[in-house]
Amino acid sequence: MLRRAGRDGSRLSVRPTSAGWQVLAAGALVFFVARLIGTTQFHQLAYALLALPFASLVLGIAGSRGVRFSRSVPPGTHLTAGETSAVVLELSRTRFGASRAEVVDRLPEPRTLKFPPPRGGNRTAVLEAPLSFPRRGVYELGPAETRISDPFGLLGFSRTFREKTEVVVYPKTYPLPGFPLRGGDMEAGSRGSRGQRGDEFASLREYRRGDDRRHIHWKSVARTGELFVKEFSLEAPRRHTVVLDARREGIRTNEGEVEDAVSAAASVLRHLSRERLPLRLLCANAAAQATEFGNDDAPYRESMRLLAQVRADGARHLSEVVLEGRGGLGEGVVIVSRTRDAGLPAAVRSLRDAGLSVVVVALATYTYRTPPGSGGAAQGRGEEFARSLRLLEAAGATVRVVDQPNGVGGLSGGRRSARAGSNG
Repeated sequence: MLRRAGRDGSRLSVRPTSAGWQVLAAGALVFFVARLIGTTQFHQLAYALLALPFASLVLGIAGSRGVRFSRSVPPGTHLTAGETSAVVLELSRTRFGASRAEVVDRLPEPRTLKFPPPRGGNRTAVLEAPLSFPRRGVYELGPAETRISDPFGLLGFSRTFREKTEVVVYPKTYPLPGFPLRGGDMEAGSRGSRGQRGDEFASLREYRRGDDRRHIHWKSVARTGELFVKEFSLEAPRRHTVVLDARREGIRTNEGEVEDAVSAAASVLRHLSRERLPLRLLCANAAAQATEFGNDDAPYRESMRLLAQVRADGARHLSEVVLEGRGGLGEGVVIVSRTRDAGLPAAVRSLRDAGLSVVVVALATYTYRTPPGSGGAAQGRGEEFARSLRLLEAAGATVRVVDQPNGVGGLSGGRRSARAGSNG
């Protein structure tokens, strides 16, 4: 076997095919017979048989020098767990290249793809290979190995292209037509209109219950003794932060529960993006990872990339993370809760007092951990969960529930709860 490195970093390997081995064996046998009997014709035949693989080697190397391979994901393609997308593979050959060619690429498992022969002057063949990933994450495609043979089919030439392509697989998302956040309507749990208050002062009006105390006009209070608040022009849509509970609770983490929490956060982010509401993501994991607000699609992509990799390894309660970062939450917050946190209702009340709208997506974790038909154990945990929902609603939050077997898809119906709601 011959190995050779190319200028582009690829590595060329040469192996005889089964036909090549037969020709080499026949040439060696004829040469041996020719040496025994000394016949000129046998020598000529032996030289011809042995020269044929050499000619194949020359032609094959000349053809393999022009082999180029590339892979790419079509622009605008968002790979999502459980869905099928495509990757574009392109193989270029010179006019010396053989008609038969195949590529073994890792997508991410090794997959053999046969390329059609070149036609006319076009020496480039393009294939679309389906891609499907069962789980979210960041994956690497490649390296790839191209395999061609010489025109006589005696030698196989394989070239390894070590270039890899990184792809981000987003969590599975669901449409949320009934979710209480809209780009053009009053938002549930909000004290103001959909607009973010700008810097331009518009007028004064009498204070109404529920107005943001930060906008009280104290000079008017001192002069008249009446409460007045400042009104501002509406310049931008309300900003929302999606906070994901990524705390590790207990020794073992229920993967289905974590994946549904991540999927719920991703679905809310997708909803906010489609409603053209500025968004960011805050994760209550060990690294307290977060993205920034922005005016284009970049915050959504960055948030989804973070969700593709986040793990439930945090140590702090969700309420601590929310209160610590409340200065950068914007005008609204969507909290995806999955672990027990007695301080969450107080945190919600604090956010509401500061004028933020609060939506809590609560995972009914007992439905993931308690088998159906468990009787009293399931009922007791369901009642405890229902009490926690009532406390959140009393604190001013709009509550939605994710449970099993409905999963995140149940959020689209706008229901407060499933089994837990029936207990409360």
